[in-house]
Amino acid sequence: MANNKLKTLFSMSFIVSLLIILLIPSSLGSLHSEISFSIGGTISSYPTVNINVDPNKKTSKNNLSLGFQLDFERWKLFVDRPAQRQLAQNVGFKLIRVFDFRKTTPRLMPCTYWDEATQTGTWDWTQVDALTQAIFSVGAEPLFCLGWAYYAGEVHRFIPDGMAINPNTQLPYSESYAAYAIEWVKHFRELDWPVRYYEILNEPFAYFGWNPQDTTKLSYYVDLWNTVARSMRQENPNILLSQDAITMKTVFDYWLQHGDNVDFLDFHKYDSVSIEEYTDAQLFDLAERNRFETTTSFYGVDHVQQEWFNSRGAWLPLINSESNLNVAADDGTDPRIQQMSGAVWTALVLRGGIMKGLSYNVYFEFSSSKSWELNNRQSGGLGFGMTNTDDNQPWYPYYVHQMIGTNLHVGDPIVEATSSSSEVRVLAWINQENLIILVICKTDESRVLNINGVEETLNFFKIDNTISYETPSIQEGTIEPPNTLIMEGYTVLLLRAPLH
Repeated sequence: MANNKLKTLFSMSFIVSLLIILLIPSSLGSLHSEISFSIGGTISSYPTVNINVDPNKKTSKNNLSLGFQLDFERWKLFVDRPAQRQLAQNVGFKLIRVFDFRKTTPRLMPCTYWDEATQTGTWDWTQVDALTQAIFSVGAEPLFCLGWAYYAGEVHRFIPDGMAINPNTQLPYSESYAAYAIEWVKHFRELDWPVRYYEILNEPFAYFGWNPQDTTKLSYYVDLWNTVARSMRQENPNILLSQDAITMKTVFDYWLQHGDNVDFLDFHKYDSVSIEEYTDAQLFDLAERNRFETTTSFYGVDHVQQEWFNSRGAWLPLINSESNLNVAADDGTDPRIQQMSGAVWTALVLRGGIMKGLSYNVYFEFSSSKSWELNNRQSGGLGFGMTNTDDNQPWYPYYVHQMIGTNLHVGDPIVEATSSSSEVRVLAWINQENLIILVICKTDESRVLNINGVEETLNFFKIDNTISYETPSIQEGTIEPPNTLIMEGYTVLLLRAPLH
């Protein structure tokens, strides 16, 4: 009986509310944009955001493919666990970056000892080959980053055991390191494996300084890079080489004068360096601008691509080869990395990468352990991973990659799409005869979303704060015309409709 009374009251309330709306004078038409029905039929007065899409107006084509890093012992888990590889395959990742220098057990470094006198090494390729095969098995290819130029005065930790350091430069001797790098190229050529991408010494700015005014150390590094690159290319001219500080202003200007050709323009993008440094809103702003646009220390990607073409006559691919919301790790990682704010940040970066014409965006990193991080970090962060190695379950950033990666291919036409609010970003493209609309809500307050320009039923896939970040999932459903729904705070939403 009580249930029947509640149903009667609800029905009467709904009818009265509907009559009120119908009786609103036309002179109050401006108020209508603030009133909408959600999917469930309840009335909402949340602010409305209008998304306008025109699938007939193509603006550009997509170049972007997705990637991730395997660091520390996670590369071994990727080899040993079919579940980890299946997660990667489910997204369609195309590039997987790996270091050769971590002191893991077993160590990935194939050179077990280097004889400086003869410039030859003792080699065991077992682990490298197993990882390379695992990468190929998920439809991706590796990017091998060889060595680290300098870290707290201990460069010997990041090169083969036994390799000597030049006391004048505090780097390996160029000819010796070239001999080491040649063996990588030779090994894969002999196996007839299509390993193409290499970086020579990770984050070299740790050696020569942040946008250095004194270019002495920069000149040492460029000389080493040139020597190593020439030797590797002589072994196989089809490989692709670069280094990840090329968009730094001093480095780029110096490189155009003294450096050999790189094959792709390579950079890293971390938008904060300490956990309490920025608010969510500030991080979202940096997601869209940092490294994409010119700053005091770095050229934007448009600038370096155009200037390289002007100087060297080649239009080079752009690769963000290492990226996350926050680089801080010593006292714990930023908890927002795996939460919805981290998912929004990730989606904004990928949207920016598509709009800027990037070829790859590499997320640092694929997995991390929740239990290990909670026992060993003060802040309670969960590492940098997009998946949890404890149970092979994804966190929110993984689902951002999955929604985009399974609905975006190189060459897909980007079509005109606009948002009436700066709080909500949109990007639309055509994929396999489907219209795809990516919507990113940057505010943690509810908004009514109207999709204009699409008459068909929309299938939606979304993540938001209505499900805990500790056990997230993609929510799926359909939206019937007039294609209106409520976004409850931070949201990454992908809409799909067939084209006729």
